[in-house]
Amino acid sequence: MLVNPPTGLYRRDDRCQCKIEDQTVQITFPPIELATIAAVLRNAGAEVFIRDYPALGMGWDEYLNDLKSIEPDFVLINVVTATAEGDFQACQAAKETLGDHVLTAAKGEYMEALGIDAMEAYPELDVGFHGEIERVLEKYHRGEALESLPGVIYRDETGNGTDPRIRRNPGHPVIEDLDDLPFPARDLLDNSIYISPETGNPLTVIHGNRGCPAHCIFCPAGVISGFSVRYRTPANVVAEIEQCINDQGIREFLFHGDTFTMNKKWVLELCSLIVEKKLDLHWGCNSRVDTIDDERAAAMKRAGCWVVAFGIESGSQDMLDKMKKGATLEQAENAVAACKRNGLRVHAFMVIGLPWETHETLKVTRDFLAKLDPDFFDFNIAYPLPGTEFYEIAVAEGLYESDPDQSGYARAAVRTHELSSEELTEWRRKALLGMFLRPRYIARTLARAGSPGVAVNYMKAGARRLRQLVSS
Repeated sequence: MLVNPPTGLYRRDDRCQCKIEDQTVQITFPPIELATIAAVLRNAGAEVFIRDYPALGMGWDEYLNDLKSIEPDFVLINVVTATAEGDFQACQAAKETLGDHVLTAAKGEYMEALGIDAMEAYPELDVGFHGEIERVLEKYHRGEALESLPGVIYRDETGNGTDPRIRRNPGHPVIEDLDDLPFPARDLLDNSIYISPETGNPLTVIHGNRGCPAHCIFCPAGVISGFSVRYRTPANVVAEIEQCINDQGIREFLFHGDTFTMNKKWVLELCSLIVEKKLDLHWGCNSRVDTIDDERAAAMKRAGCWVVAFGIESGSQDMLDKMKKGATLEQAENAVAACKRNGLRVHAFMVIGLPWETHETLKVTRDFLAKLDPDFFDFNIAYPLPGTEFYEIAVAEGLYESDPDQSGYARAAVRTHELSSEELTEWRRKALLGMFLRPRYIARTLARAGSPGVAVNYMKAGARRLRQLVSS
């Protein structure tokens, strides 16, 4: 059993661990990482089940019932920092329900930084994994010993069996040939529950590449998948798209990854192949502001792209430099302009609350976002994820003011050198309300809906978001 435990509806893709309701675009993506692991294990001869309890609206009773009915030998928990304590309780529940013969394991960015701590705190957790674990799990399933596998944290009982030592193997596994991986086992998911909030149609995620060369202090992307970018071939990506169309009837996609547009030749080849095959897709992607131009934007538009999300982060160049973004305000303006010229919508993500944030930098960031005037936007409060430089700074400088389990991208966990966590949380709420309630923005959003159905979806989403912000 590969499990998103019933501990809250979060993005659980390691890089982004936000609570769904904290975001402007409140979309639940399918657990494609688990589905890829499932495909690898199934090819190796395992019988595999995936359970995404939060997305299914299911709780602990359903989890316990599944344990009893499936009786798995191996339970892998997908952990995020904000829900870690509850996530590890799923291991305890598995042991209590099935006995010690069931092997419990955990994966996630949390295990990279705090895996040994987790093993010490939760004796019911048998194994931890970090890095890209598909091939590691395949080798383990085929009988290779834990002590020989990279990226594994385990209990060594070869010595004193009553007091096993926790060992962390050297190495951080990454997969160089991504084409060698099977396509995600989407047949093990209920694809009907993962839908676009814009159209109401089924939507899935495709990982076209892995890794990120940037060293942003708040982001674990490079820590998890390395600081060099590896790409699948365009033909391999398109073959997965065609499988989604033919087997699941899915034509809406998010291309996951911050570096989707980095390799211009790769992007142009992929878009050309999509157009050549007349696949009739509706898709979005994430990008960096220093990796987009008119040629790429035009090709993406022709291939069915409708929205590009940028991590713009701040309107202060000094803040961008201190967070090691490796981008400039001018590049952000040029990137947004290129998308608008070519008919692409823009989703701008801003990050506030890093240690150097002040009243002035917050104002500058809000004014810069208003100047860019994107179609969608978020102010996310920086969350100190274990394993990031920001986490080390927050611990070393004693910046924590709130329980991390009760905090997140909408409720600050740490203060800055000038601002309290409460001030950051309240600033975000008011800033979002002010940006959303601009009459010109509301009119433009509805005018660009394209159909009455999409306009209704926008109005429903907007009303829900406003209720959340007013009541928070």
